[in-house]
Amino acid sequence: MQAPSSPDCPECGSRAKRFPPGREGQYHVFCKKCDHDFGRYDHLVADYRHLLDELEAHLGTSDNAPRDI
Repeated sequence: MQAPSSPDCPECGSRAKRFPPGREGQYHVFCKKCDHDFGRYDHLVADYRHLLDELEAHLGTSDNAPRDI
């Protein structure tokens, strides 16, 4: 499943997130402004992985490429 291409909160439009303490592998992501639950962190990252893959392909980078800092 691909998520919408915006990380904005669907309820208030805020981009600020908070990660309250939780059990390892079960962290939930919440909107910092209105407490909307985005679900588990690992699922959120997986939903947006396609955007990162497309951006890396466009920029010609990969996870294995050396980076100049």
